[in-house]
Amino acid sequence: MGNYKFDAGYLYNDSFTEKDFKKAVIKHIFDDIKSPSYIFDEMILGNVSKIYVPLILSSGEANIEYSRILGYDKIETTTKYKTTTYGSGYQNKTHSTSARTITEWEPDSGIIIGSATSGIYDDKYKIYDDYIANHKMDKNNITKLSNDELNKYSLTSENVEYLKNDILNKVFKENITYPANHVKDEEYHGDVNLYDTTITFVSLYFVEISIRDQKLQFVSSSNGEIEIISFGEYPIDNYDEMFTFNKDINNKRLEATKKPRLISKLTILSTILLFALLLILGLSLNVLALTITSIVILIVGIIITIIFMNKVKNISKPYYKQIQEHNQILLNKNSNIKQEGYQNYLKKMNS
Repeated sequence: MGNYKFDAGYLYNDSFTEKDFKKAVIKHIFDDIKSPSYIFDEMILGNVSKIYVPLILSSGEANIEYSRILGYDKIETTTKYKTTTYGSGYQNKTHSTSARTITEWEPDSGIIIGSATSGIYDDKYKIYDDYIANHKMDKNNITKLSNDELNKYSLTSENVEYLKNDILNKVFKENITYPANHVKDEEYHGDVNLYDTTITFVSLYFVEISIRDQKLQFVSSSNGEIEIISFGEYPIDNYDEMFTFNKDINNKRLEATKKPRLISKLTILSTILLFALLLILGLSLNVLALTITSIVILIVGIIITIIFMNKVKNISKPYYKQIQEHNQILLNKNSNIKQEGYQNYLKKMNS
């Protein structure tokens, strides 16, 4: 690809060190509510490495030939005349008018010349595209590559094809007009000359941690503010004690509320059956007393059900409170373990 060497190259300089990045990763892990309490006691932090992501930008002039068929809508009006003759010889002449839309098709072709810009990332770095695009880089902290450094790089044939096609499509879409009502069989092709093609390297700090057969990756651009992004999932925290305690207390709650819950269920079932039976009999036999009795039974059944449901609720309250207090104690304990592990890890890093 000798004809497509880069015209210029740039490198975003580091705004912070690998050590700063490492500390930021540790803080990110500590602040992440999804990270388990034992994370700093068990995780293995790998070596920090640097990834250079090349961002390619190019301008280009496109010379495009296009062809298509344009359709122009036209209103066609038709008038019909009718003469009616009566027995006395009198004639009555009438007419009616109808209209329809027809489309007249005409071939069209032309040439479009214009310029546009296009950018591309290397496919293997696509995972970082959104991050790099939205990351606030220090535009003033950049170095221009020397000619010797720049000569090490050249556009691949795939890069060239993408840039040319993208510029060609942009120029066509930005400059083509549609004067007709319809268009069909539109085709275009052309040549694109690239110029002002630059490559800019964004350096990313990268580190991986291993924890209980899980691996997580942490990345940040070395230019601008330290903004950590992570890939992967943490293993779950130690909540076996919580699950066991909650299950045991909940079983005790169910046992304590067994009788009122049973009465409530039986009341609901019997109320529905009696209400339906008496209501149907009262309406079918036209006996008002049965209908009234069915309504009374429904009201009484609802009242009894509410009474026993409230009883279940009141009995359950101390059990729920016990679970809530125990869980909060355990969460605080895990939080303290995590805090202590974080502080110890920082001391080891600084020693």
